[in-house]
Amino acid sequence: MSADPTLPRVEYEDIISGIGLLNKDVKLKGISKPGIVFNQGDVLYGKLRPYLHNWFLPSFSGLAVGDFWVLQPKDADSSFLFRLIQGQQFDDVANQSIGTKMPRADWNLVSKTLFFVPPSIDEQALIGRYFRSIDNLITLHQRKLDKTKKLKKAFLNLIFGQKLRFRGFTDSWELRKLEEISNKVIEKNKDCKYTETFTNSAELGIISQRDFFDKDISNNENMNGYYVVRNGDFVYNPRVSTSAPVGPIKRNNLGRTGIMSPLYYIFHTHDIVDGRYLEYYFSSTKWHKFMKQNGDSGVRSDRLAIKDTTFIKMIIPIPSKMKEQRKVGIFFKLLDDTIILRQEKINQLIKLKTIFLKNMFI
Repeated sequence: MSADPTLPRVEYEDIISGIGLLNKDVKLKGISKPGIVFNQGDVLYGKLRPYLHNWFLPSFSGLAVGDFWVLQPKDADSSFLFRLIQGQQFDDVANQSIGTKMPRADWNLVSKTLFFVPPSIDEQALIGRYFRSIDNLITLHQRKLDKTKKLKKAFLNLIFGQKLRFRGFTDSWELRKLEEISNKVIEKNKDCKYTETFTNSAELGIISQRDFFDKDISNNENMNGYYVVRNGDFVYNPRVSTSAPVGPIKRNNLGRTGIMSPLYYIFHTHDIVDGRYLEYYFSSTKWHKFMKQNGDSGVRSDRLAIKDTTFIKMIIPIPSKMKEQRKVGIFFKLLDDTIILRQEKINQLIKLKTIFLKNMFI
C-alpha cells in the first residue's frame, strides 16, 4: 500500500463498467486515499462484485484504491492479459466468489485455473492490438456520444432561457401557468379495462413497469383505482434522484394506453402548446427552481411533496407561435435521434467484442 501524493488514484467509480475506460481525468481528482501501486502495463481487476466488470489497463503509474487486483504480466503481453480477464472462462471462475453480501473473487481459485495462452509473445501482442482497435472505436463513439449529450444540455439552457432563438422568430414568449395549458387526468381504470402498468423513470421516461422491474409491482386488486395514461399524456413522479433532483416529468410516447398509481400526477395538454415542445422543456432544469421553492421533501427524503393546487401554478414560457414551438421540439428530437444512434453503435461494438472474446478465449 502507498499514499504517495504525487500518484493519481483510480477507483471503481472512475471506470466505465464493462468497457474498461476511465470516465474522467483521474489526475485532476486530488484525493489522498492510500492504494496499491500500479505501473504502466499492469492490469487492474476489480475483485469486489466481479460481475460488475471493473477492469482497466493503465498507460500511466498510479494507485488502485479499493478492492483491486493489480496483475503484473509475467512472460505475457499486457494487452493480451487485459483481454484474457474479459473472456468468459476467466469471468466464470472469478464469479465463483467468496461471500454473499460483498462477494469477492477468490485468488486461490483464479490463480490455479489453467488458461489457454499463445506461446508466442508476438501472437499475444497481435491479439491485444486487435482488441485494442475495437476499444479505440468504442472510445471514439463514446466521446461523440458524450459530446452530443453535452451539446443537448447546453441548447436546453440556451433555448429555454430564451438566449438563443431560431431565425425568423422575434415575438416575445408568453408566460402561462400549467393550469392554463393542461388538465389533470382523473379518469380511473374502471372495471380494470387496462392491465399494463406504466412507471416513470428519470432515465428512460414512461415505460412498462414489467420492463423496468422485470416483474409487475402493481396490485391487481387495486388496478381499478389507478389512473388511465393515454399516449401523449404527461406524468410527474415525485421521487427524487441524482438525475432528477425534483422528480421527473415525462411524456407517454409508447403509442398505447396504460395505467399508473395515484401517487403520480398525470396531465394532458391543450392545443395551444405543442406536446413535444413541453416534453423538452421538462427535460431542462428551468422549472426546478419553482419546485424547490414550493415543494417539501418532508419526512420522506426520497420524495418531493407538493400540493396539486401549487403544482399547477407553475409558470411555463411558451413561444407565442406554434411554428416556433414545433421547431424547438423537432430540433431536440433530432439531437435525441443522434444520441440513440451513437449509443446503438457503441452497443453493437461491445456486442461484437464480447462475441470475439468468447470465441477467442475458450
